Amino acid sequence: MKVTVITGSKGELVGLIHAHISEHDRNKNYKNGPHATLWPGPGQKFHEIELPEECRKLSSEERGRRALQHIAKAK
Repeated sequence: MKVTVITGSKGELVGLIHAHISEHDRNKNYKNGPHATLWPGPGQKFHEIELPEECRKLSSEERGRRALQHIAKAK
């Protein structure tokens, strides 16, 4: 499951969406029209990560915790 995550200066979760934002404009299968994005602010970091598919079934809070754990392990 592809997710894009923004973390704050202390590693806290700021935002998470289901997709790798960098792929949207390169993938011709995506339809034209409005779409949302995340933009890191000062001191924030942008992460595109893969979570296990079973994370789809988790609550948004638990999915956020798993994403932060994944990012911490990758350091």
